[in-house]
Order: sequence, then structure tokens, then C-alpha cells
Amino acid sequence: MVTYPNLDNLTGDGIGELLALPNSSYPFYWVLIMVGIWVVVTLSLYFREKESVGKENILSSMAVAAFAIIMLSTLGTLFNILTLETFLPLLIGGLVIIAIWIFSN
Repeated sequence: MVTYPNLDNLTGDGIGELLALPNSSYPFYWVLIMVGIWVVVTLSLYFREKESVGKENILSSMAVAAFAIIMLSTLGTLFNILTLETFLPLLIGGLVIIAIWIFSN
């Protein structure tokens, strides 16, 4: 019989262990959360730029949000919330968006 991790199995090593608990059931849980944050930040920056400047650039908004997600995912990896398998797609995706933005200007 397989024992699934739950709150009774925690050893009390801190909040990192509690935040890493969803990864044991669904490995890409935090990746979906990070992608959701990326979409919200991208659209917020885009519409704010459109409203204030009048000239919008979705690619620059995507690059700024990708930089923020790379920083958040790096912190998540340092606190053992994200594993290397979940960190690498976020890192590579963010770097590709930033590279496209740099080379398109």
C-alpha cells in the first residue's frame, strides 16, 4: 500500500516543507502558479503602458514579467519549493522571451 504525504508526515523543518507538499501530488503545481503570476504581471504592465504612454509593447511587458518569474523561481529553488525539473522550464522560457525582446529592438 502506498502512503501519500499529508500533514501528518511532515517533520517540522519549516514552511518550505509545507509549501513543497503540493509538488508530491502534482509535480508542476508551482509551475502553473508561476505561469499564472507571469500572465497577470504581463497583462498588468501591458495595459498600464497602453493607458499611460499610449504606445504599447507586449514583448517588453513579457520580458519584464519573465525576469520577475526567473527571480521568483530562483528563490523557490533555494527554499526547496521548486525542483530542478520544474525550475528549468521556467528559466529557459524566461530567457527565451528576454532574448527575443533584446534582439528585436
